[in-house]
Amino acid sequence: MRYRKNINCLSTNELHDLREALAAMYALPASDPNSFATLASFHGGPPITYCAHGAPGFFTWHRAYLMAFENALRVVGCQVTLPYWDWSSGPTTGVPAACRQATYVNRSGATVANPLYSGPRAGGGQTARRADIDTTVYDDLATSAQAAMSAGTFASFQSQINGVHGSVHVRTGGDMGSVPTAAYDPIFYLHHANIDRLWADWQAAHPGALPASEASFQLQPFPRPYSIAWQTGSDVESTDALGYRYRRFCFLIPPFKVWEVIKVDWPFPLRERVDAVRVVLKSHHMQPEPVEIRAFVNQPDADARTRIHGNPAFAGATAFFGHGPADPHGEKTPASQPAGHEHGDMQRPAPQAGVKERFDLELNITRALRALKSEAADFSLKLVAVDGAGNEVPAAKMILEEIALEFE
Repeated sequence: MRYRKNINCLSTNELHDLREALAAMYALPASDPNSFATLASFHGGPPITYCAHGAPGFFTWHRAYLMAFENALRVVGCQVTLPYWDWSSGPTTGVPAACRQATYVNRSGATVANPLYSGPRAGGGQTARRADIDTTVYDDLATSAQAAMSAGTFASFQSQINGVHGSVHVRTGGDMGSVPTAAYDPIFYLHHANIDRLWADWQAAHPGALPASEASFQLQPFPRPYSIAWQTGSDVESTDALGYRYRRFCFLIPPFKVWEVIKVDWPFPLRERVDAVRVVLKSHHMQPEPVEIRAFVNQPDADARTRIHGNPAFAGATAFFGHGPADPHGEKTPASQPAGHEHGDMQRPAPQAGVKERFDLELNITRALRALKSEAADFSLKLVAVDGAGNEVPAAKMILEEIALEFE
């Protein structure tokens, strides 16, 4: 399941991933189906305007469009999901901070163009927003969006949100104020992710099938998987069926390391909104030696000798299989064996070349957190690394990009 987050809740690495994927889309030729030029043209052209801005189709067409755009992002940045710009939950002024500056400092420390600030127009040049965008107020639109959530029918809800959606386009100004150019500004996709999130929230509060005219509405130019038939509204009715959900709260917890003790705010009202908590160990390599990672909640002195069986502080374990010092993983190269080589009665296909492999592990620690007393306002977490003999493994001996906590 993918999770779309508020852009203000993205970690530094997540923002880097998003910007790098978007810049890669900008650089692809228009002949590439995953290029920004191709995807942006679907909305208002040229050559064809496909977007639906009335009924039927406003919600459903844009949901299919965002899926196509997010999938293109993930072709070049496999961990990326499309964030949303939450102008609708309370008073806000201007666009999100990540979208305000023309440049940013990349992972290498170089100052480069910020792909979230503007996008390449179809006719050349870069998109722009209104000159006073940093002081433009959206407070009243948030009020209108929240009022729309009480709408009793799909038709009424869609009509109310459609109007608020249009006001965001107009107030953001510049290219966002016109259908033919709006989708060339990257803020468009964050804005529409928020519209989609509002619809998903309304669906959760008002379960039921789409109206027949919406369910049968064809969503060109988006085909069904492995089919020449166009998707219809019923194909995009459920975000779960499409493989994504929206994360509606922020946990700004910096990445941490094995053996480091972190403290996390965990008030009871917040934990009631969380379905699951996972430790995510991110790596593009197998580990040279076998290593088990053990998680302990509220036991900051835990080490390799700390009891795990019958210990309520023990939240679970996960392990990397040792691969030895000469790890060929990360990117596979073509095998010397030709494709289709006969071996006995079996035909062995050649491995795919240039495929990057990842070795991310996840450890669900929800059970241990659920066991905490309701009055507990926070918890500590410590990860302990041990080898096959039960000895401590220093963090420096492990190949990890980062360790993070994921909340659902």
